[in-house]
Amino acid sequence: MWSSQLLQTLRRQTEAIRQVVDLVRQQREALKEGRLELLNDLLRSTDKAQREAAAAESLRKTSVQKLAAERDCEPTLDALVAQMPEVDAQDIQEAGTALRQVVSEAQDEMNTLSTLVEEYKALNEMMLGEWRRLGGGGMPPGLDMKG
Repeated sequence: MWSSQLLQTLRRQTEAIRQVVDLVRQQREALKEGRLELLNDLLRSTDKAQREAAAAESLRKTSVQKLAAERDCEPTLDALVAQMPEVDAQDIQEAGTALRQVVSEAQDEMNTLSTLVEEYKALNEMMLGEWRRLGGGGMPPGLDMKG
């Protein structure tokens, strides 16, 4: 029973993280294209997807702990798989591999987005500093732009 729940939970968590990755990619594209109005909606959707992934993570940990206690082994996927019937073990191993891959993908996307946000922040600070230096929008003394 627990192995079936673990398999379902691994798949649920993988899908939730995949949704987060898709949303982070959309955020990155929205930033690149200057579509800031879309970012608020994407941030709300990302928050919801992250909560779903966290809930699945909690359920996965519970399933792993219970299975490990039943089988008297370490609470790791590899230790559990080593003690399962081959059919169950293969499905869970594949689901675990898919989860690890999507987690790695999510980390890469989050790092890329963080870098992009930091670059935009630095650019904004530079532009704001220059704007202030110029007197908040006024023309430098002696420069007549009227023609």
